[in-house]
Amino acid sequence: MPPWRDVIAVERGSLLMSDQTVEHYERIAADYDEHWSYDPDYVWRFSRAITDALRLTRTDAIADVGCGTGLYTRRLAAEVEPERPILCVDPVPAMLERLPASRSLQPLVASAEDLATGRVALPEPGRLDAIVLKESFHHVADRRETLEGLAGLLSRHGRILLVMLPRTIHHPLFHEAHQRFGELQPEPAEIVDMVAEVGLRASVSYRTFHMAIDRERYVRMLASRYMSVLGEFSDDELRAGIEQFRHAYRNDPVLRFDDHFAFIKGWVRPG
Repeated sequence: MPPWRDVIAVERGSLLMSDQTVEHYERIAADYDEHWSYDPDYVWRFSRAITDALRLTRTDAIADVGCGTGLYTRRLAAEVEPERPILCVDPVPAMLERLPASRSLQPLVASAEDLATGRVALPEPGRLDAIVLKESFHHVADRRETLEGLAGLLSRHGRILLVMLPRTIHHPLFHEAHQRFGELQPEPAEIVDMVAEVGLRASVSYRTFHMAIDRERYVRMLASRYMSVLGEFSDDELRAGIEQFRHAYRNDPVLRFDDHFAFIKGWVRPG
């Protein structure tokens, strides 16, 4: 095992993500990147949007919390060329094991709650200049406490970015999946208020990414449970949902939809 992997050894008991969610990501880790490789430009465009929103620079100490396989993190590193490696934080070792060996990426097995409470310390002394949580904050149980703890890790010019989907999405899922997603997903406006409540200046903007994907490839993605909400369904329920999907989109060999995201930013108040 190469030395850069050493930092990821952490006791499993410290991780607060639900067992069901951890098992979901452990199951899809090997194929996770493939789910998004149909449009590499999408990943680049998204990473560039994160870079612009956080105004990342080479001298920033950056952490990507809930980074998964680092699919977006490695693009951030390529664009920013940071002087220090980006800290790649995820509670699922199987996901972090997919990170490429790079001096620009430093893995750490931990959840957002682990960092926020100090159960897992930052591997380097000092504070973070930028923290990004892309589509991971909805997995956090105590969101306010965790956000407050993460804010406490920021430097005097630190900023944090939470990227999240709204409760209503345009992904071509089956009806029950849309319904369940809306039940589980927090409301972006509530998270904006929470950012302000923990003492950060808060703002929100919305970004739209246009998507096009072959229907049969998307069926395979559904079967692989590419979204965590799909892990809420049993095998039989998922098969029924896919049949419902096939019927609804039987005349659409290529699926086209808009992916809307809230970019919620908080930054340390001066003084």
